[in-house]
Amino acid sequence: MTSRSIAGSLALCRQIIGRYRDSIAFHLTLSYGLLAIVTTLVLLAFIYVQVIGVMRTQLSEQIDHAEQRLALEFATGNIAAVSVAVNRAIADELDGADDLFLLSDHNGNVLAGNIEEATHYPVASGMFETVVKVNGMQVVGYFKRTQFPDGHALLIGRESGKIEHVSAMILRGMGTAVALALLLIASGTYIFRRKLERSVRTLRTTARRIGPGQLSLRVPEMSAPDEFSQLSQDVNAMLDRVEKLMKGVRHVSDSIAHELRTPLMRIQGRLRSAQIAGASHDELAETVDRVALETDALTALLGQLLQISELEAGVRRKPLVPCRLDLIAADLTDLYYALAEDRNISVCLQAHEPCTVQGDAPLLGNVCANLIDNAVKYASHAVKISISSNDTSVILIIEDDGPGVPQDSLAQLGERFYRLDTDKDGLGLGLATVKAITAVHGGSVEITNCSYGATAGGLRVKVLFPKQPHSI
Repeated sequence: MTSRSIAGSLALCRQIIGRYRDSIAFHLTLSYGLLAIVTTLVLLAFIYVQVIGVMRTQLSEQIDHAEQRLALEFATGNIAAVSVAVNRAIADELDGADDLFLLSDHNGNVLAGNIEEATHYPVASGMFETVVKVNGMQVVGYFKRTQFPDGHALLIGRESGKIEHVSAMILRGMGTAVALALLLIASGTYIFRRKLERSVRTLRTTARRIGPGQLSLRVPEMSAPDEFSQLSQDVNAMLDRVEKLMKGVRHVSDSIAHELRTPLMRIQGRLRSAQIAGASHDELAETVDRVALETDALTALLGQLLQISELEAGVRRKPLVPCRLDLIAADLTDLYYALAEDRNISVCLQAHEPCTVQGDAPLLGNVCANLIDNAVKYASHAVKISISSNDTSVILIIEDDGPGVPQDSLAQLGERFYRLDTDKDGLGLGLATVKAITAVHGGSVEITNCSYGATAGGLRVKVLFPKQPHSI
């Protein structure tokens, strides 16, 4: 293999490693894999300690039992009886296969046992581990030394090979578990990354296509009801809202341009007519008055648009405080009473209990004023206003006995500049303002046709505000 091919292979490996290293799938799989490895190692270490501890305890108990038995032989007989018992224990192939004995006199001469020599073992009592020679081979074992009163010494032990074997098996198991875990981490990273990439690809593709302006596109629905399917639904809901808002912005922009064009053209025409030489003082004064009226109307239009925008953006100049909606409605009813009377329209207010909402009194007055003004404008003979409350809401209902609204036009009521009857005065912003103010107060607006008394028709506007305890 040439150096160029080796360099190319290394570069490819670095690219693959870098791609996986920066992948969230790699980080998640690695984190959970390392957690699984650490948990497994802790569990195996606990098992290792417990198993080795139990085996050493059993070995110690066996040595203690053999020591007690040989001490009893010495007490009932002499050192010769001990020697016979040692040789008998070694000869027992079932129980004595791992037994190690060395009976020596006070000079260190071997009297019985299968240990050829034992050196460098402590004189103090207790268990210890050392190496002895048995049949010409080095053997590792655990031992206990006993000193008889007549000077003889007995070294009793058992081989520790089984413990070492079990220990090696557990350690090999731990190593195998770690290796398998690392292999599973690598496989899981690859599989998880592929699955994550497939799930995210549709979202990324849709986002890239929507970026240039294709707002009608949506993320395809996924068959599996998993988190990505829920995310796709949320993204599609967001795109529906964005598309609706963008259409609303275009509609508002078109409507503003349309609403501003006519008064501006009238202002322009009047100003140019005033420039004609020989215009009288009265003509100039009339032109100024009419331009002032047009300018006031434009100012009112822009002010109302600004108010709606601020409300929809959540900008509140004053904090919400407890307000008596029934008193606000009563004041506005009195204000419109004279106008309604001039049009031979009766206005009836039904409010039999204090109804308190958390709100801004001028804004709540704006809601009542817009709704009463619309009702009086379209009513034939009567307008009914009622305010009531239940456990959760304060309910304001305003009904008129006018012609009502076609069913297919109800959904458009409340859109900016939408006017069902263009012959009536207004800018088409009243209900839009009502909806924006109600949303700021956490309420909702319902608009339906109704039957007022025995007369079919009329419009019914129902506004619900969250209820607050009466504290004013």
